[in-house]
Amino acid sequence: SPSGSKLAHGFRLPTRHGLEEGETACSAERRLASVRWHRHSYGAERMSSILGWISGFFTYDADPLSVDSDDDFDSFEFRKHGSHLEQLRLRIERAEAAGVEDESLDTLRCKLEELEEEVQKELSVTVAHAMSGTVVCTTRLRPTDRVACLRDAVLQELGETGVALRFILECQILDHYMTLSEAGIQDGEVVSLIQTPLRCCTASFDGTFASMAPTERNGPVLVANLSPDCRTLLTVSSHGLAKIWDVESGGQLCELSGQVVNGEFSGRSNLIVGTTEDGSARVWCADTGACLQILFGHADDVKRAVFSPDGQLIVTSSCDSTACLWNASTGQRTRALVGHSDAVKFAAFSNSGELVVTASADATARIWNVTTGDCLQVLKGHDKGINFVAFSPDGRRILSASLDGTVRLWRVEDGECSLVLPVDNNVVNSATFSPNGREVLIASASQSVRLFSVESGKCTMTFAGHEDWARAAAFSPDGDLVASASYDGTVRVWTVATGDCVRVLSMNNQICMDSHSEGPFPG
Repeated sequence: SPSGSKLAHGFRLPTRHGLEEGETACSAERRLASVRWHRHSYGAERMSSILGWISGFFTYDADPLSVDSDDDFDSFEFRKHGSHLEQLRLRIERAEAAGVEDESLDTLRCKLEELEEEVQKELSVTVAHAMSGTVVCTTRLRPTDRVACLRDAVLQELGETGVALRFILECQILDHYMTLSEAGIQDGEVVSLIQTPLRCCTASFDGTFASMAPTERNGPVLVANLSPDCRTLLTVSSHGLAKIWDVESGGQLCELSGQVVNGEFSGRSNLIVGTTEDGSARVWCADTGACLQILFGHADDVKRAVFSPDGQLIVTSSCDSTACLWNASTGQRTRALVGHSDAVKFAAFSNSGELVVTASADATARIWNVTTGDCLQVLKGHDKGINFVAFSPDGRRILSASLDGTVRLWRVEDGECSLVLPVDNNVVNSATFSPNGREVLIASASQSVRLFSVESGKCTMTFAGHEDWARAAAFSPDGDLVASASYDGTVRVWTVATGDCVRVLSMNNQICMDSHSEGPFPG
């Protein structure tokens, strides 16, 4: 060039507006590659890509301040600059000092503009402990990054592995698979963090109740599901490792193939269906961990997959706004349930297996006929997306839990809302029908768990005693007892008849077993 600078590989640098005379196909491809961003990449990675592209193209050899293209990009004065934008500005200043006035410098200036635009698109998010208000970290993410990216940043800052992380914004618990934009996170937002040691609680007809922490060396355990025959336990870690454990011995039996997000056992406990990090749904053998089927057919990530009561069918819910029914033996899709206008976040079968209910981010739930695929009812009334739905044991009612902070009950026959149940602090952590279908148990953003009548909607019992929010609650198989898990690190067992706490299982104990001969869950 007139300034005496040269291009490292003998190519002309592409300009901002496209291919110029003298530009080779190779350089054009490099130019295009420099602006291809991965949808989940951080802004810093994009900047590094651009800067690496620049450093690989040219050198300045006519000035004492020049940096040769073969030099380490992180060496020399660039080590002193933490900002990639500052690094690029420094290169431009050097080029100008060297007298560079050709297209090379124009291209650099264009790249600087691109980087500045990318930084402006990023959000600054501060994470603070929900209880103490102490700031954990502040990070920069793009609106299209998922909440899981925020979780990874916090885990890296904390340097911990044995904790579960949940983020709360405006009294709503954020789904890790939501984007920051979907979660309503804006620039400068402060997100509250709740963390707790991870354990699983199991109850069996053999008269024992156990609180266990399966050993997991590859990240915290995010999912723990007991098989219907109570012989095996499925755990899924934050790193996507899914393992099957023997409940009696505590030994590992096998590991599921692939990077797993969640999983559920079939009724016979011989199969597992779940989703993986690539967004697909899969079926595994529970004995060997081998993948038996990959369910192809959705146009976007699959959120959830569950078996029908008889194990013959699978229903999947997806971000493509549909749910699908599949033959569990062949992996072939039998029906596509189309009607929602936003991501389908959950789906469940009725106990008869004849109906499916789906929950969507479009704030509606829908009831479908399994045989025909027809939509029978649209359940409208929630103000925000619905995260969870379930049929009552008799199949006459449906329960829905929403981000609007309410739990609603619906009549299956006509789709009408029969009850709106109040929730503490507008956060629903879990909701479930009692085994007889007469009551609903709700754990919310308070230290109490409440029991409501499905007929009157009145609170019939309050189980109070936790020192922090109740995270989940469930009935014993006979419905006489309730177990609740809290962020205070304890599991409490309560009698439904009196509301008395009969057992406190502390996380300080590795395994807590009931000492009564009859056991906590008789019959």
